[in-house]
Formats: sequence, structure tokens, C-alpha cells
Amino acid sequence: MKNFIIRTGIGIGATLVVGCTSITSGGGPTAASDTSTTSTRTPRHTDNSGRPDVTFDPCLDLQDETLSSAGYDPRSETQADFTPDSYTFLGCSYNTSPRLYGLNVLSGNISFAEEQEKVKAFARTTEVNGRQALIKSEANKPNACAISIETPYGVLILDRSVFKGHGDDAPESEWCAGLEDTARVFEPFIPKGD
Repeated sequence: MKNFIIRTGIGIGATLVVGCTSITSGGGPTAASDTSTTSTRTPRHTDNSGRPDVTFDPCLDLQDETLSSAGYDPRSETQADFTPDSYTFLGCSYNTSPRLYGLNVLSGNISFAEEQEKVKAFARTTEVNGRQALIKSEANKPNACAISIETPYGVLILDRSVFKGHGDDAPESEWCAGLEDTARVFEPFIPKGD
């Protein structure tokens, strides 16, 4: 499986991180906080910045069923952490099968305000299940769209690319289509915080 690198609105390269969730008998996801030790687990990476620890790890806190329900192949997971001393991003990448979309899920401890400032020229505000969020798409970066969601520790970024094949760009209307729906599936697993 080929890895792919996507630039996020904060200027880092990373691959998608997605983990697992459980499905209830009613078919809906069960939040990770209901079944995991997210709040007590030691993060896989920390930094020396004094920023909060990243308490949601997409690679560990999302279940295969959740990825599958969002259309992504859990077997395609590639870990992609970015851990300088000034901030931390825990991440994994996933593809759909056959490969049409590639998704990076990045959980980081930069603040939502920092993210807003960095992407203000090409982002619009939205909400995901009541959380502040930003949709990011740039005309000069075809086939890509991202959504940043506010978390208690910082931000969760879903960064998606569309692969049409044959070197052709997807229509601009497809770049962000359905990404907010994917974010709504993943959001319940983010710790609620204070």
C-alpha cells in the first residue's frame, strides 16, 4: 500500500489516523469514552511545549467498524505521527476500496484559535455535532478538503484527498462532498472535556 502525504492547514505533512469504534445494536457508534481508557492512557507521544496532552488517539480510539461505516478500509491504516517539541499530532491514514479517497485523521494539541488564524484565508466556519469546526478547501490545491474540529486539548483534523485516476482532477463539487458526514461519525469518540 502506498503512503501519501497531505499538507494540512497548519503546514505539516501527515497521513491519516483512524482507529476503531463499536456499533450498538441499533447500528450507531458507541463513543470511545464508553468503552476505553482514553482519559487514563498515557499518550503515545508528548512534547515539551506545556500544551495539553493529546488525549484522543485516532489509531487507538476509533474501531474498525467505525472506519468501515464511514467507507474506509481499516486494513489500509498507516500510522503518521508528527511530534516536534512545540506541539504533537497523532495520526493515521486510510483509503477507501477501491481507492477513491485517502483520509488522514490528525489529533493535535495546537489550539483551535491557532488553527483558525492559520487557515482564515481559505476556511469557512461550521459545526460538527455541536462542536466548532472549519471546512478548508483551496482552489489552488485541487482534489483536497479538510475539516478541523475543536477538542478540549486542541484540534482534530480530517484531511481528505480524492483520487480520480488517469491524472484527472475531480470536479470541485466533489472535493468536500460528504466530509462533514464522516466528521459526524468520528466526533462522538473525541473526549468531551470541560
